[in-house]
Amino acid sequence: MKKYIKSIKALILGLVVLATACVPEGKDMIEGMGSNFVRLPAGGEETTLLGVDLVAGDKTTEFLEIIRDVNSSSQLNSEVNVTIKADDALITKYNAEAKVYNAKPENEKTQKPLFDALPASLYKLSGTDIKMGVGEFSKNVAITFDPTKLDPTKKYALGVSVVSAGDYKVRSGLGSALFQIIAKNKYHGKYKAVGVFTHPTAGPRDIDRMKDVVTLTANSVTTELGDLGASGYTMTLTVNSDNSVTVTPSGATPNINQSYSKNYYDPATKSFHLHYSYNVAAPRIVQEVLTLK
Repeated sequence: MKKYIKSIKALILGLVVLATACVPEGKDMIEGMGSNFVRLPAGGEETTLLGVDLVAGDKTTEFLEIIRDVNSSSQLNSEVNVTIKADDALITKYNAEAKVYNAKPENEKTQKPLFDALPASLYKLSGTDIKMGVGEFSKNVAITFDPTKLDPTKKYALGVSVVSAGDYKVRSGLGSALFQIIAKNKYHGKYKAVGVFTHPTAGPRDIDRMKDVVTLTANSVTTELGDLGASGYTMTLTVNSDNSVTVTPSGATPNINQSYSKNYYDPATKSFHLHYSYNVAAPRIVQEVLTLK
């Protein structure tokens, strides 16, 4: 008899496991069980890049999505109000962690940027009290600002956090998001650099690396000099009206001689063709082509 009872128990247990397995992932077995949540998909540990073309005048773009996860279809047929705020504390926390990361010798070539908070006087959000109506599970927030009013010498960020969401809970780790704000000219982007760096005593070495070319003004960008970005050597590239390029020193670069041959930008291939040197007493000569990827 005990043998049969054990068999029946095993059968019942098997049916329960089978029933559980049939429930789609993320669903409750019983409608209405569990909590309701709101979340920011852009939340988490990483920053999200928001780039706007560097053209004068106010530009409006959606940048923040708010999603609600409900435990029943009836819950979706109700409204929820979500309040958000600009949160500079996120930038303070990020910068503190970035400084610790950057100080480690093994991270010398993968330095993280430090951010300034985007001044409240330079932007406007479409709203901070967001109403999700009946049937709505997602809502977008837009930001409006004039890219030409941003200080090109600074790296801006905007932190956003959920303050409240009525009876809804905030998903752990997804209640705040950090956005890097960039005003981009048409030369901004990631480039593949190929060329030769010739040292006066050590001789030539190949350049074959990816470079970030970052907007400064409508027609100028900054990037690393040769392969010395990790040492703080940078340069400014200014594209003139005839597509010739003026190379000037920045960062730790003491000077630049660009008299070797014409430096120019090719709009057809979206590439910079550069031939220059630094250190007048013992020139380090660089010849490279940077092509947009």
